[in-house]
Amino acid sequence: MGRDNDFEGKVIALTGGASGIGLATARMLHARGASVAIADIDQAALDNAAQLLSSASERVQVTKLDVSDNSAVTAWTKSILEEFGKLDGAANCAGVIGKHHGTRKLSELEDDQWDLIMGVNLTGMMYCMRAELQAMKGPGSVVCVSSVQGTLGFAKHAAGSIETPLMHKRNALEGVDPSYTPTPINRLGTSEECGNLIAWLLSDESTFVSGATYSVDGGWAC
Repeated sequence: MGRDNDFEGKVIALTGGASGIGLATARMLHARGASVAIADIDQAALDNAAQLLSSASERVQVTKLDVSDNSAVTAWTKSILEEFGKLDGAANCAGVIGKHHGTRKLSELEDDQWDLIMGVNLTGMMYCMRAELQAMKGPGSVVCVSSVQGTLGFAKHAAGSIETPLMHKRNALEGVDPSYTPTPINRLGTSEECGNLIAWLLSDESTFVSGATYSVDGGWAC
């Protein structure tokens, strides 16, 4: 089987799948034959994603989902099994930043912002992983996407290295020059470059890889 159809017959779930890294990955997997179940909290972005993939709508499911809601996550994975009959892998790309990201001290952090960030980025990730693993009956992979800040400690900081809608929001909050490129490679990465790694980790070519952390950051964290 060639690389162009190496996901044929597979069902992949994606959270945060309507924009940025999630959407780039969904489009890549779909083009290579996968059925994709895309979940996102942004209905307008979901509608756009569905339109982009409308040429084969029978292989696309879109669901509005708040990953911090455990019952909603469970219902979502159940709906995937009902529609496609199985789940072969997942990419969890959903994530948020606070409204004062990088501009306030810990002593000024508001409870609602803590609850939002931890509810989506930590607890929500666990809810999704747990439900996905319960739905996956055969071999497969779950890929979880997070910021490089998950491996290094930061207080107030500059922008990350992958150009996504979330990065642009973060730049605006922090007052970062949009032309700033914080990597040794001297450019921002693309969502598609992250998608290439995610697709490989979900493919049969990575079956001996487990529990690994990969940085796609242009050398930013070196």
